[in-house]
Amino acid sequence: GMVRNVVEVEKSLADINVVMGLSAKNLDQFSDGLFKVAKETGQAFKVAADAATEYARQGLGVEESLKRTRDALVLTRLTGMDSAEAVKALTAAMNTYGSQIKDTTQLVSKFAAVDVQFAVSAEDFADSISRTGQAAKSAGVDINELVGIVTSAQQQTARGGKVIGNALKTIFTRLGTANTLNELENIGV
Repeated sequence: GMVRNVVEVEKSLADINVVMGLSAKNLDQFSDGLFKVAKETGQAFKVAADAATEYARQGLGVEESLKRTRDALVLTRLTGMDSAEAVKALTAAMNTYGSQIKDTTQLVSKFAAVDVQFAVSAEDFADSISRTGQAAKSAGVDINELVGIVTSAQQQTARGGKVIGNALKTIFTRLGTANTLNELENIGV
């Protein structure tokens, strides 16, 4: 079993290094950081390595990959999402609202804070924002407003983040069409 684990660790690091192209010294430092992230978040090394590989594929450097990996694994612990879903959700939110959010740590903290105060899970936020983020941003909705809208919809409807995200995406997309805007202007809205 121990030999199998060593082989798995080496394979995971080799996969990461194919993408990052690190020197042996830098790969050792990255490996140490990845083991630390896995330990801090209570996740298996394989889970941490999978998340780190995805961030490395996005072209992020060593430090940013480790930071975002930690945040994705924290989100995984908070929500029960798998690490790939957490990486996808954080990436979507950062790609859409990166100018409004300092980093993924701030985003996860925002999700957790609302999760504690309202009957909305961090997973619902992650799911809804990854589905509707771009449409919301195009409609002029900032990240805080979107979190508020999702919170309100979740509390009133008890629907999940995926359903809410899809519904909001449809609403925001339709609001942006000229025909809809003309109809709203005609009725005095």
